[in-house]
Amino acid sequence: MGKEESMVSSADSNNSSMSENYSTLLQAFRETHEEANRLARVNNRLKGMNNWLEKRVSSLEEELENVKTDFEHLDIIYQSSDYENESSKPAKCENCKMLEAKVKFLVKTSSKLAMGTTNLNVVLGSQNCVFYKVGIGFKPLFKKKTRKFSSFFKTGS
Repeated sequence: MGKEESMVSSADSNNSSMSENYSTLLQAFRETHEEANRLARVNNRLKGMNNWLEKRVSSLEEELENVKTDFEHLDIIYQSSDYENESSKPAKCENCKMLEAKVKFLVKTSSKLAMGTTNLNVVLGSQNCVFYKVGIGFKPLFKKKTRKFSSFFKTGS
């Protein structure tokens, strides 16, 4: 019976090692399968983006060609003598006087602002500092501790 028991125990150990190998392989297969599915989803998303980008590039190339032809057409018109005669005439502007008035107003306002800023800097710079009682934020009703003159001088004893 010793021989049969050793055969049974070796078969059991063989089966257990096979089941461990099978479970390890099955787990590795599941992980690989999940990774493959994830990569397939990413690939499909990137394919869609690639298709959209290819269509966008082709539409931009068509637009570029249209702009080039329009530019060449304008260049031909500019070089013709008819256009030169038309360009020598001043262009009619419906809102020119109103826009000129706005420009003058804005220039005057900006010069006043610059002058006011300069004057404010001069006034603030010319103030004498007397125990922190200067500046725009000074509130005379707010009492701060004032320093005594004795703290500035040492008495000779």
